[in-house]
Amino acid sequence: MKNTWLKHIDIDTGLLISIKDEYHKMLREKPRSAVVKRYFDEFRIAFVYNTNAIEGNPITHNDTDFIINSNAFLEKYSATHNMEVVGSNKAYNFILSLPDMTAETLLCIHKRVLFFDEENAGVFRKTPVHVGDKQMLDADSISEEIKRLFEMDEPDLFRHIAIFHLRLENIHPFVDGNGRAGRLMINLQLMKAGFLPINIKYIDTGRYYRCFRQFDTAYEKGAQEMFNLITKYEYEELNGIMEAIRLNSRSNNSPLRKNDRD
Repeated sequence: MKNTWLKHIDIDTGLLISIKDEYHKMLREKPRSAVVKRYFDEFRIAFVYNTNAIEGNPITHNDTDFIINSNAFLEKYSATHNMEVVGSNKAYNFILSLPDMTAETLLCIHKRVLFFDEENAGVFRKTPVHVGDKQMLDADSISEEIKRLFEMDEPDLFRHIAIFHLRLENIHPFVDGNGRAGRLMINLQLMKAGFLPINIKYIDTGRYYRCFRQFDTAYEKGAQEMFNLITKYEYEELNGIMEAIRLNSRSNNSPLRKNDRD
């Protein structure tokens, strides 16, 4: 399956695998690279900001950084908005441990995302919900549909992740926090396969939600569009971190830095 948005790059999963392998080779050569740590520190803030902004949270990127790194709330935002930042960060920490891909893992992710709502955190909803004009799956069917979802057999990794995410959001298993938990599941699946986590940006909200609308009317079209979005971001993350490593290496090897090494 190829990315139909980026024909000039001709992304397919084979290309992404080769880039991933090159990235891991770089890591083996510099296993404690400060630039890699900085890259992931910045990624965390950007991810938490964007995943909440997509859901309508007004906290800015800089204020997200402050809340995460100061462990303090900002009074200019509601308590719920502050806690959504903390919850997404807690859940991101959890997936870094690379837990198994099970329904229980999904519940554990959601329990952290919605930690401030004890009644609904980490449990499937028991009430009907609507997203816009669409009535989501009946609550009594959620457990069985989640079981089927985790049994899905799709050999193409990125197509699997794309369809998994589309189906999960269509099941809409929780009262709240479905999107945030679902985007963390995308990243867990990517990282367990040795790829980088991705950050679906707020500016791409329209494109992201269009994938779901298309999936409702044309399964393959929606799957293709979500595949395009995920592989686009993966390609950009891999190339971004590798370029940062290369720039840092060239800077450290520059003659201008000779006195620093003496």
